[in-house]
Amino acid sequence: MMQKSITLKSGVTLGYNEFGSGDRYLLSCQQYHNSKVAYTIDLAEKYGFHVFQIQIRGYGLSASEATKDFGGSWYDVWAQDACDFADALGIDKFFYGGISHGSGIGWHIARRHPERMRGFFAGVPGPHSKDGHETGEARMMTINASKDPVYWKEYATAKVNRQAKPLRELAERGLAAPEKIEAAIEEMMEFWVNMSPETAQLDPKKPFSDCPTEEALIEELKKITVPTIIIGGMQDPISTIDNMVRSCKAVKNSEMVIFEDGTHNVLLEHRDEVVRHIMAFCESRNLL
Repeated sequence: MMQKSITLKSGVTLGYNEFGSGDRYLLSCQQYHNSKVAYTIDLAEKYGFHVFQIQIRGYGLSASEATKDFGGSWYDVWAQDACDFADALGIDKFFYGGISHGSGIGWHIARRHPERMRGFFAGVPGPHSKDGHETGEARMMTINASKDPVYWKEYATAKVNRQAKPLRELAERGLAAPEKIEAAIEEMMEFWVNMSPETAQLDPKKPFSDCPTEEALIEELKKITVPTIIIGGMQDPISTIDNMVRSCKAVKNSEMVIFEDGTHNVLLEHRDEVVRHIMAFCESRNLL
């Protein structure tokens, strides 16, 4: 649930949540943000980051944008929106943190607007393999599921339940209040089950859509110099270990943290450790 809104110079209105204060700015752009439990909130509450959870164009307040055809340029559009958001609040440079498609946006900010980024916290970031398919398998599953209203409810509920498991384990381990966890799950369920078909069918293609081959993608990744920490899990079938190793090898100033039992939800499953790794990364690079 987004608690605030802002209209960008493009005329698009985005919802966002804000945590913390000061000038250690951290932007995070996603189709959905959990406003109750997230590593970004921990960074705000424990380590002095001023966090903005931004709901990207095509979702929430800007859902009407979902029907626009930006083709393979969606990630550049979202990257520009992030910079326009920063401009609207008078923010020059910022850290950026993303998860999955949110990290895809981070790659495109690092590619198109590197001067804006102090560092990139890349959660399960891929990017996807250049395997001849323009759209990732998980995204296609969502698009296809949304075409049947009855099946959509089943699909959306199962999607939330997969993320609910690591959330409830946080409560069981005493790392989060049970009532906060249940509120987070309820918020997530509301977002997914009630998503319109138009929004669910938004197809941004894969990041780096202009790179037709793995070789071309690697050459583009080699141009990125923003200090980057890649965070992933060995059990992730979407952002695979092979893709993350490829990216870490290509990107200058990057390092990688992989959790053996981590899935695509690793930033929930290992939230405390993730935050500690991010802080160690920032301190070792003198980024703070």
